[in-house]
Amino acid sequence: MILVVIALEEELPGTLPSGYKKLITGVGKINASIALTRELCYNSPVHKVINYGSAGGSAELKGKLVGVSAVIERDMDCTPLGLPLYVSPGDEEQMIVCQTKHDSLFVCGTGDSFSVPHINYQICEMEAYALAKVCYKFNIPFDCYKYISDSDADGEDQGREWHENVSKGADLFRNKILTKQDQFSFGW
Repeated sequence: MILVVIALEEELPGTLPSGYKKLITGVGKINASIALTRELCYNSPVHKVINYGSAGGSAELKGKLVGVSAVIERDMDCTPLGLPLYVSPGDEEQMIVCQTKHDSLFVCGTGDSFSVPHINYQICEMEAYALAKVCYKFNIPFDCYKYISDSDADGEDQGREWHENVSKGADLFRNKILTKQDQFSFGW
């Protein structure tokens, strides 16, 4: 089974095709980590996790569905301890690379706040890194796709933009990603 993980029902309303199960985690890294860990420990075996949801990005990306190549935890700054930016004590990696190779190399910065793109990441949201980390620890393939619902354009109200656009990418994700996934044989 492929688990499609979202933060909120309005990001991907309705049912998914056969072979997929939807998990709604709630917003933020802690909620995402708890929900996915619980699902992986107590329910049917998962062969792959796909994270889908809304994200902030540049004005040029607004309204587009993008494949994420890697994720970082943009809240993590232990540089006073001599660690690189985005690395926490006990970790070696600055980012987690997603399974699927995409045409564009988008890095997603995960944090527990609305944010704008940074030189080190082109899109921002609140769950992907946490989900990728859980998948990494459970040795489960992880992919990530984000619909850019709000932008860093000057004068734009990100919260209002998000409310207006949060569910606009659902059909795009279903048609471009879930249909495409059905065409592959995963050998189960």
